[in-house]
Amino acid sequence: MNFQVNLQGVIDLLSNHLYSEPGVFIRELLQNSVDAVTARKRLGHTFDETVKVEIFSSHTISFTDNGCGLTEEEIEQFLARIGGSAKREDQDSADDFIGQFGVGLLSCFVVSEEIVLITRSANEDAEPLEWRGKPDGTYSIKKLKRQVPVGTTVYLKAKPEFDDYFEYYRVSELLEKYGQYLPTPVMLIEEKYERTINESKPPWLMDKPEAMAYVEGIAYNKPLDIIPLTSVIGGVQGIAHILPYAVSLQDEKKHRVYLKNMLLSDRMTNILPPWAFFVNGIINTSSLRPTASREAFQENDLFFAVRDELGECIKRYLIELANRDADLFRRLVLIHYASIKTMAVEDDELYALFIRHLRFETSYGELTMAEILLDHRLVYVTTTLDEYRQVARVARAQELLVVNGGYVHDLDLVRKVTEIAEDVTVDILNTLEFANQFEELDLEDRLTVQPFIDQSDALLESFQCRSLVRWFEPADIPVLYNTNQDVNFFKLAEESEQRANELFADIVHVIRNDLYDTPYAKLCFNYNNPMVRKAMESNDPQLRKASIELFYTQALLLGNHPMGPAELRMMNDSLLQFMNRGLDGAEVAR
Repeated sequence: MNFQVNLQGVIDLLSNHLYSEPGVFIRELLQNSVDAVTARKRLGHTFDETVKVEIFSSHTISFTDNGCGLTEEEIEQFLARIGGSAKREDQDSADDFIGQFGVGLLSCFVVSEEIVLITRSANEDAEPLEWRGKPDGTYSIKKLKRQVPVGTTVYLKAKPEFDDYFEYYRVSELLEKYGQYLPTPVMLIEEKYERTINESKPPWLMDKPEAMAYVEGIAYNKPLDIIPLTSVIGGVQGIAHILPYAVSLQDEKKHRVYLKNMLLSDRMTNILPPWAFFVNGIINTSSLRPTASREAFQENDLFFAVRDELGECIKRYLIELANRDADLFRRLVLIHYASIKTMAVEDDELYALFIRHLRFETSYGELTMAEILLDHRLVYVTTTLDEYRQVARVARAQELLVVNGGYVHDLDLVRKVTEIAEDVTVDILNTLEFANQFEELDLEDRLTVQPFIDQSDALLESFQCRSLVRWFEPADIPVLYNTNQDVNFFKLAEESEQRANELFADIVHVIRNDLYDTPYAKLCFNYNNPMVRKAMESNDPQLRKASIELFYTQALLLGNHPMGPAELRMMNDSLLQFMNRGLDGAEVAR
């Protein structure tokens, strides 16, 4: 017993799921015509190859080729049997045929109620034949008494809902879309008007100025540059044009891909590696195998090998461009900076290509990674923007290079730099330990300032802050307040505990006090600052108290740290106390 096939159901499947639009019937007929010409040339015949598309009244069109034609046996085998194709044999070897699946002619039933085919085989003494097929699965074959030339003509009359696909402008548009670069001449005829569709030079055969002008004409933007693409194993020739505007990694890729000069898709997403987001490709291949819809390629080992080889073409170009035209390379990096950073984190090869050209905010100003590696073997990086702001100015004075890792991906990019520069060390900066790198006081000075430090610790205990004294540059910074995410979390938890209901406050208290050791921020007084020195030498406890409070709150303000109600009151009280002392002194002097 055999399966029964509902042909109308198959046609519905093709129109609704396999093909992207009804107009693909133009591509399928064009492909069959070109393949027929190829088959006749293989027989060794000498002839002027041509494909003619003629538009008649009443929304009827014909496709005529002078290819190999069909015998009655071939009609039974390839037209009356779904999935049969004269081109299916040995699909894994290279050939000159575009189609392979034997379903292309069924696309005509999407737009027409009947297919009429007139053919005469190139075999000697072959008789002309007429084949008529309908979407209900019936067909007829008859021998013609009149003579017809070698080749095949297909006639279609449009269904009413597809009339516009049989209008001159639409047929012309689809022929140009799919067959503009076919080697076989394609003629479009309406009444006495006749023109050749495919007189254009393919982009992959153009020189760079021609390709630049071509891309600008179709994209309405001048590309930054053109990258030649080749793959011997895939029989690929092509170009990739660098986009002159930034694109999101989530944007749909629009690579235009041709199979043996026939357009396969103008929106293929995966023919180039995902990291090559900054280019659009125009590619022609002779070896990759299409899917049944002929709008994508089979993703087999050959496909992935070709994609990798095309990726290598782009990488070689980028390496050469960085040395040949540094200005253009910088423009490329600048335009696609955000996406390059995102991909470089994930792709090691792309990272190696671009990392030296990416710019970072550092304690020495904005530098490229190449500039950083030129002068520094030890690189510190902060995990947040706040941490960087706490130390940036002071780090430069201590001749320490600190990179701001608070921007998206910068921390990961800096940490990976040891993979391309083995003699470089990258450390995450511990801001709480940062002050330990400053010069300590001698024993006599430490004993002198200890009462001041004890008083400061007592005052700031409730704010989870402890004090120390060091020498550091620049001298005009009186204090340096250092905190980290742990300290900030505990301070936030304390505020939540004070404001929350009793049950939630108890939970927060357990987390904050019972499960973790309380971390402390550090307030480092600069013994190199004259104001700090005067405050420490004062014998007035109230004046020292006001000084400590003002130094602390000033450090919070300069570091963009949030201030709670208690800290705001402390700042106001200390300011008022100094104002009163100053005003009182002014009255006495008067």
